[in-house]
Amino acid sequence: MALPSVSAKDMHGIWHVRWLQLVILTVVAVAAASLGAPAGAASASSTSASGLPSALKQFAHCPIDNPNVSLCLAASDTGSFVINSTTLTEHAPITLIIGLIANPDGTYTSVLPDDGSPAMTAPSMAVPGGLLGSGRSGGELAVRATPQLVGLPVFSINNLLSGNGPTIVLPTDVLLTNQFLGSDCTIGTASDPETLNLTDGTTNPPPPNTPISGTPGTLRAKFHGKMIKLTGSMLVDNSFAVPGASNCGTGGSFDAAIDALRGLPSAAGTNTAILGGTSELAEAKLIRRYVG
Repeated sequence: MALPSVSAKDMHGIWHVRWLQLVILTVVAVAAASLGAPAGAASASSTSASGLPSALKQFAHCPIDNPNVSLCLAASDTGSFVINSTTLTEHAPITLIIGLIANPDGTYTSVLPDDGSPAMTAPSMAVPGGLLGSGRSGGELAVRATPQLVGLPVFSINNLLSGNGPTIVLPTDVLLTNQFLGSDCTIGTASDPETLNLTDGTTNPPPPNTPISGTPGTLRAKFHGKMIKLTGSMLVDNSFAVPGASNCGTGGSFDAAIDALRGLPSAAGTNTAILGGTSELAEAKLIRRYVG
């Protein structure tokens, strides 16, 4: 029998107990995850989704062959970014899939997929005004912007439950695509990322931005409590800074023009990210049961 939907506020205490039980039952280990390369050869358990029921297909690329991974996180969100005066809107979802290792201090170490699939996939978004910033923005002047993950995400169940602090931290850059900009034109870099501290609580940005609030959404437990689905949530951040352009055009010849056109670097308090959608957490041993 399906469990009825309840509000996140009403379920707070019940779900807190449930996840405390899950944390106690997980393997507690401190592990380092490499962003660029897998820890070892991928096993069939992390790449085969043929045995997964449809309700678990989103976890197909969770790195469950790592025995220390105790939880799998899958998220799918759409929304918008405001970078200074430029607004980018997503109509297709950003998806995120990672494994989580429980640490003794209650935090989690992220583990990226080890089967060659990306941890985060994002749609490209049209940049208003294109290459010139105004007027004709189609054809060869069109510019697309694609968020890219450039570091390990940091996830907090406690912050998700309480609304205090970031639910997830995403180090990103934004790839700008246009024939004149080259193949590696980005806003931000791996060493100087645009770091989103997304929360379902209330932000505390520097001015001129003012506080905004996310929403925790509605919780539903599945598979006898071994999987939690959170729908209708909204994660927000308007406290982050955005670096300048890098590697745009031959020898970075377009960097200064893009910075001047888009007001980059853009200081904290002048940018906003709002993402809404669905997040799901499952015990890794649940996924292993079907594909291990």
